[in-house]
Formats: sequence, C-alpha cells, structure tokens
Amino acid sequence: MRLLRTIAALALLSLAPAASACINTIGTDHSGRKFYPNWYIGTELTSSMRPSKLGPDDIWVRNVIEQSRKWPDFQSLNDLGVVLIRQGKYSRAIEHFLTVERLFPGRAQTAANLGTVLELSGHDRVALRWIRIGMKRDPDEHHRTEWLHGRILEAKIAMAADPNYLKGRSIAGVSFSNDLTPPLPTKLPKGNDGRPVALWELNNALSYQLSERTTFVAAPDPVVANLLMDWATLNLAGGPVENAAALYDLAVRYGAPRDALMDRRQAHVREVLAKADKEPKLADIACGICQPPPEPTKD
Repeated sequence: MRLLRTIAALALLSLAPAASACINTIGTDHSGRKFYPNWYIGTELTSSMRPSKLGPDDIWVRNVIEQSRKWPDFQSLNDLGVVLIRQGKYSRAIEHFLTVERLFPGRAQTAANLGTVLELSGHDRVALRWIRIGMKRDPDEHHRTEWLHGRILEAKIAMAADPNYLKGRSIAGVSFSNDLTPPLPTKLPKGNDGRPVALWELNNALSYQLSERTTFVAAPDPVVANLLMDWATLNLAGGPVENAAALYDLAVRYGAPRDALMDRRQAHVREVLAKADKEPKLADIACGICQPPPEPTKD
C-alpha cells in the first residue's frame, strides 16, 4: 500500500531497510556469522506490525488539519486524505482524493493513495488501475515497491473468482526449495520498470508493503500470511535468521499453517543462534538480501 512518507515515518517502524543507516543492530546469518543489517531484527521488527488508527487528538492529525485550513496546498490536502484513511473514513477519503486529483492533476501520490483507499473499500479492480497509474506517473514513488502492491491486488482479484488460488502460489512471485536452509531464489519478479528486481529490492518491497499493510489488515488474512511466509524464508536464506523466526510466527498469526517444515526451520534457527559468534568479524559480509553500500564517488 502507498501512504505519504510523513505518515509512514510516524506510523511504521519496519520500513525498507535502506531507509536508515542509524540502526546498528546485530544480526546472524544461517551459518552463525554476525553482521550489521542496519535495521531492526527479530521481534523488534515485527512488534509494530499490527492494526492501528489515528485518533482525533493525535498531534500529527491536529497539525495536518491546521495546516490544511491555513495553506490548502497539495501537500496539506494530501496529508489530510491520509488522516481520513488512517481513521478508517474510506468513503470520505475517496471523495477527498478525487477532489485533490482535479485540483492537482497527475500526481503519483494521489494515484497511489487512491489505490490504497479503494482497496481498503473492497474495490480491488479500480484500485489496481490507480496503482498502475501511479507507477507510470513516477516509477520511483514508494521506494519502487508498488509492483508488489500490484501483484497483491492481482492475487486478490483472482481469489475472488477462485478461493483456492493461493494454494501453491507465491504472491511475490518467488520460489524456495524445501531444504532446511534453502538457497536464495535466482528467478525474481519484475519491478516497477519491468525488469527483474534484485534480492535486496525484493526484501525492501516485502518490508515496506507489509509494514503498511499490517497497520490496516487484521489477522487472519491469507494474503498477508502468504507474503510473510516468503519474507521469512527470504531472511532464512540470506538475511538475519532472527527475522525468519519472528516472521514465521507472525505468518502463523495471520493464518499460515505451522507445518513440520516451519517447525524444523525454527528449531534450526534456535540452534544457529545458540552456537553463533558473539560479535561480527570485519571480514563477515553475510547478508545476501541487504542493500549493497553505495559505490564511492570519484574525485
């Protein structure tokens, strides 16, 4: 889902790992090597992933209302629409964003927010159209993760016709083996630009989209469960195994079956953590799904 960066920064602790370099937690890869993932890990990652609404006394809500009355520009009116979404006033939010589109046509934020609130209102087909419009207006919006929102909506539309559609399918478009520690996938879904995403971009998209979606969608929910299972296994294969354990638990809460393979994988995580190094070593660059550091600038 797409909300403005301001509300995402306030409401979501689990944004894309690339969003901050100030978080210095220590993670563990599946071999027991320690490394710095530069983001929250384990239950600290999942603790904020729960439904929430903004009340009328929230300081950000009061500020947005005041700003929109004094200076009704695009930013303040768009933020006001986000307040309506966060308060569950979906019909009013749809009317509001359609008005914003007429006043300030062609903005990617408006299209993405319309896609979000239309989906929350149960209009998945129209929501998908607006999400695609938003991607065309600005492929970089929402940290280039809207391709996954589009796949989510496509899956929901298919599920309406076939309730068993998700059986054996990955909404994110990835496949893992049933090995205790599976290798990272080599066939990856297409991103906003139509080209296959990198592994770190897949992790980024799952993080961003699920961080927002779980603030609106209560458990159980098969779509969220499907996405969480893939994100958990992705972290087991190439990220902090602490994340895998916590995300598997959250997936079960959202309706994923706790099968024998999940039990074995979580037991394996416990064994890895019990034997793991205590501190990272300088040579250990062990995260296969973390965003690579920027290339040094040339003088």
